[in-house]
Amino acid sequence: MVARRFVVRQGGGGGGGGEAEEHEVEYDTEHGLDILRLQIFSLTSVPPELQKIVVEADGSVVDDGTDLEAISEGLRLVAITGEEEEAEAAAAAEAARAQEKSDEELARMIQAEEEALLLQQYSIRNDGGEEFRERVEPYMHQVLMYEDPMRQEAARKTVPMDELQEKALVSLAKEGNFSPSKDEEDHAFLLQLLFWFKQSFRWVNAPPCDSCGRETFNVGMGTALPSEIKFGANRVEIYRCNYCSSTTRFPRYNDPYKKLGKDAVENGPIALHSTVEVLDMKLVWWNKKLDYVIAISKDGVRDVTKRYTRKWHEVLSRRIITSEDTVSAILSSITGKYRSGLSIDGLTALENRDKKESEELSKAAYLEVDTSISLPGRQSGSVEWRKARVMRFAQKVTNSQEAIDSVQATAAFDGIRSSKWEEPDGAKGCWIIYRMLDGQTCELDSYDLMSANDVPERDPMDWVLEGSTDGGSTWNTIDARSSVIFDSRFYRKTFTVDKRYKANAFRFRFLRVRESNGNPRFQIGSIDLYGKST
Repeated sequence: MVARRFVVRQGGGGGGGGEAEEHEVEYDTEHGLDILRLQIFSLTSVPPELQKIVVEADGSVVDDGTDLEAISEGLRLVAITGEEEEAEAAAAAEAARAQEKSDEELARMIQAEEEALLLQQYSIRNDGGEEFRERVEPYMHQVLMYEDPMRQEAARKTVPMDELQEKALVSLAKEGNFSPSKDEEDHAFLLQLLFWFKQSFRWVNAPPCDSCGRETFNVGMGTALPSEIKFGANRVEIYRCNYCSSTTRFPRYNDPYKKLGKDAVENGPIALHSTVEVLDMKLVWWNKKLDYVIAISKDGVRDVTKRYTRKWHEVLSRRIITSEDTVSAILSSITGKYRSGLSIDGLTALENRDKKESEELSKAAYLEVDTSISLPGRQSGSVEWRKARVMRFAQKVTNSQEAIDSVQATAAFDGIRSSKWEEPDGAKGCWIIYRMLDGQTCELDSYDLMSANDVPERDPMDWVLEGSTDGGSTWNTIDARSSVIFDSRFYRKTFTVDKRYKANAFRFRFLRVRESNGNPRFQIGSIDLYGKST
């Protein structure tokens, strides 16, 4: 978000004669191009659909892909010719046809939803919703454990707060944000906290042997001891060693206090339903058919299944535990129970939040998905926002030198753990460039590479890091690595750069992956650069 002042010139020059009229426009780039066109319309009476806006400095046409923060302030409003107007009209007609098709699709979805609701009433179990309540309400107790001061204090002692806060500020500074707001700091800190959590806690399929530390295999279930039940371990798995035949008990604890103890890394992960935009993984979910997705907090419960599907009518046909009205009534009852002691102001704030979320959920199942973006990866935030946030572009090395999908390549630098840059033909060579903005240069001290979520054979093994002082016309090697192995998934390695070199662009040339025979693909989870910018 940047406040800009544009000077828009209209008329003058060419064969039209007369002097150009100048109009000053105060504009906030957060609002997008459509608002700028409306502002110009209010000054010039030229309708937005007939505006052709040209940057006077370089003659480029302003369109939806233009970086409105970077262009110069001098703009010219050019009259659209008859031929151009015809093309504009054709484009508008095509958009109208697409909208008509979209409206037809929406009508079909609503009809399918109504039919699913009609059939549902013949399939549901008529138990008054008791089964549904018994499934949901116990989770409230588990969530409220996180509100316990003793457990919160244990968490604060376990989490390296100062270190994560520093990393959060560094990540903001790398984006050019040197004076973040409190919300921005909290947002960045939460992201670093999740990174730390995923690196510190791991899911265990089979624990190591208690006797010799070697591999084990599951032989069944055991009975939980009172000391295990105390910390929510109703499920206890029994494993036998492949080598010494000893047995190992493995309780699956569900109490955060126990998880933060000495054996924290040997327990399953805590699921986090996040409503923070950058962490909201509503389209990065398991490839399974879900029936109910219930968000639970200390303030109540909510059915958020619509956030996780674009086939709501199909989900409805599988929701047969009880009717939709009963689901709503039970969730409302549970929520009311846990809000009973709140003040009027507190209740009002929560009710306003509920209303806003209800409006969002009512639309969620009918939103279109951008199918050009591969999952897993970040889905929230506009394409333009993500491109501007990352401040870079990338190309793949092929015979035709075609540009790759810049949104997918953006994942290499977006700071989102769950996303990755994957190059279909990159196993034996591909490259990616990071450019500094506004003429800045940077002297790298180090950089981090993190392996992606799966397929170790696609990890980079050999690469060269180069820097350029002329935006990418010429390159100088500043670091080179070979035979690098990433020990696990989401494994982060730090590499120190010994050569001091100020550059305004950096290029990673990945030469070879861990296994290129029979595997054509390259992937990397994230790339982070650290240094002094000038």
